[in-house]
Amino acid sequence: MGFRPALWMTICSLIALVLLIALGSWQIYRLQWKAELIAEFEQRAHSAPQAVIAIDANSPQRYQRVTAEGTWLHQYEVQLTGRTYEGTAGYHVITPLELSDGRIVLVNRGWVSQKYRTPDSRPSTLINDLVSIDGIIRLPAQKGYFVPDNNLEKNDWFTLSIADIASYHSLNDQLITSFTMDALCDPEAKTLPIGAAVDINLPNNHLQYAITWYGLALGLIGVYIAWHRAAGRFGRVKS
Repeated sequence: MGFRPALWMTICSLIALVLLIALGSWQIYRLQWKAELIAEFEQRAHSAPQAVIAIDANSPQRYQRVTAEGTWLHQYEVQLTGRTYEGTAGYHVITPLELSDGRIVLVNRGWVSQKYRTPDSRPSTLINDLVSIDGIIRLPAQKGYFVPDNNLEKNDWFTLSIADIASYHSLNDQLITSFTMDALCDPEAKTLPIGAAVDINLPNNHLQYAITWYGLALGLIGVYIAWHRAAGRFGRVKS
């Protein structure tokens, strides 16, 4: 049996094959990295909570379980649009909490429906007494490419931007800018706003991506062989 490979097709196919295998192998690495990251986050979220005033603001840990005592500053509340809960559209209520040491932390108190967007529509949430919050640390996130910018003039909020909220409400330098908090929901009482669940649902789809890249590599090999067969480059060489 003879095989006469086409020069340029072979060169291009080899380059593409190496690239596809490299991409698949990189996804396997990412799979292992993401699994370890999820395990670390789950451990933090389910660990014994620390007082938020004891957290080093210069090196906060994402998803660290914390508690906070303070007073809500309801006059500085904002609502993030485009949030859903069990398939229903609504808002996330962001309220600054003044801690016992005088600092202020932004707290995502949870979800409310369109009906309860404005504070005066849910007076039961406007607590003025000292409160104790069970939550997790959230680090500032990058705004998605297709997510609109916050419109401060119209009071329309799409992302939890610490800088934008500080500017809009002229909050002083006591505002913590290195992290925010997500208030956790009480599973025994679903009161508004509905807080976050303690489970960390981070997607880990890297195995699917790896299979896709490896599958494309196998497909490329198949196409390469089929083309050479069709071109008569596989088979006995005529004398």
